[in-house]
Amino acid sequence: WAFGSVFGRFNYNYQEKYLFEAVVRYDGSSRLAPENRFQVFPAFSAGWRISEEQFFKDNVPFVTNLKLRGSWGQVGNGAVLGFYDYFPLITSGIGIDNQNRVIFNGLKTQYLYQNQLASANKTWETVQSSNIGIDAGLFKNKLTLTADYYVKYNKDMLADLFLPSTIGVNVPKLNVGELKSWGWELELKWRDTFKNGDYRIGFNIADNQNKVTKYDGRNSVANAGVVEILQGYPLNTVWGYKTDGYFQTQAEADAYKARVRYPFFANPAAGDVKYLDLDGNGVIDAGGGTPTNSGDLVNLGTTNARYTFGFDLGASWKGFDITVFFQGVAKRAFLIDENTLSPILGTANMPWTIHLDRWSPENPNAFFPRMFQTSAHNFRPSDKWVQNGNYIRLKNLTLGYNFKPQNKIFQNLRVYVAGQDLFEKTDVLSVFDPEVGNDVNAQTYPFYRSVSFGLNITL
Repeated sequence: WAFGSVFGRFNYNYQEKYLFEAVVRYDGSSRLAPENRFQVFPAFSAGWRISEEQFFKDNVPFVTNLKLRGSWGQVGNGAVLGFYDYFPLITSGIGIDNQNRVIFNGLKTQYLYQNQLASANKTWETVQSSNIGIDAGLFKNKLTLTADYYVKYNKDMLADLFLPSTIGVNVPKLNVGELKSWGWELELKWRDTFKNGDYRIGFNIADNQNKVTKYDGRNSVANAGVVEILQGYPLNTVWGYKTDGYFQTQAEADAYKARVRYPFFANPAAGDVKYLDLDGNGVIDAGGGTPTNSGDLVNLGTTNARYTFGFDLGASWKGFDITVFFQGVAKRAFLIDENTLSPILGTANMPWTIHLDRWSPENPNAFFPRMFQTSAHNFRPSDKWVQNGNYIRLKNLTLGYNFKPQNKIFQNLRVYVAGQDLFEKTDVLSVFDPEVGNDVNAQTYPFYRSVSFGLNITL
């Protein structure tokens, strides 16, 4: 496949005060049909360096730099396009003898079929972004600040169109949606020197939200769990049942079963999850399977991270140096994977020490329900298994010392020790890495911490 692009750029700078830039791109991709292959994407940006104005210098001398800026632009997204989505592709099938052949009149004959719908009308996904921001430096740039607010629209968004399986063929990603994203970013830094050394402190925080404003596919929450795309909601929303702990006695379970039916399990017992019948129809179900008719399902949040932040500290003194970096997330819905919840549900589900905290009459307030081999009914997506995925982690810690050799062989010699992922504080279960995800089983490479020692030599 091939990708081609032609672009032009215009820059204007008047005395470092007034800045303007315009860019026009003309992109083309062979992954699109000839009539939709090429598209124009413009972008503009402007800035005003207020600190260069004489009236500002005269009245606000402690502000070394102050710049207001704004931008608007479009880019094309074709990363998810297939090589030849606009062609009705033919592929070979798996025949009776597992060698892509079928038996026809005693002869072994290979057969072919169309396995994917063609999408000749598909075009670029256009990502349109608007941004306003401010850059500031105070006290001879010892203190710097950068702040941004942005709004982004994904138009003609390329996404999966979920169709009934009876269609019999695969469906490529199509222009079936629109997405609005918005958020802000803030970064503060302070740096200064002292006798025989210097130091720096930095902090950043950002928040991003999004909402699917249009989706031509089926808006279904019937299967619960993480719903990737749903009109009127953020990407990756979590839908699940509301619960009220565990049945503590068989009598309690029987009394509830007489009023409320579990379609996915006929005989709840002591130690099983108690799901709430929110719509009062006497059945724990997903209603019509839509956001407006979801039965007993409720929206439990989104797996998208909110309020991501970082903190870094660095200092040096007489050859010694230290850097420390923390990062974290303040808000995120973390749905525990079913394969991790039940250690005997499948062959790849391994037991952990956390599974020892199981319900029993002697342990009525346990985290996990009673042990039961086919216990998928207890691990339906629900508020019981959604945790707050916030965390703060010591991502990096480095200590070093620089020698100044008194010889002509080495210009500098530095030794250091560095640690990665040394510590974190989180509400998520200990077997999970809150930074990565929650699909943990016997086939998952375990999370690890590392400490390394090093030597840098400059000749």
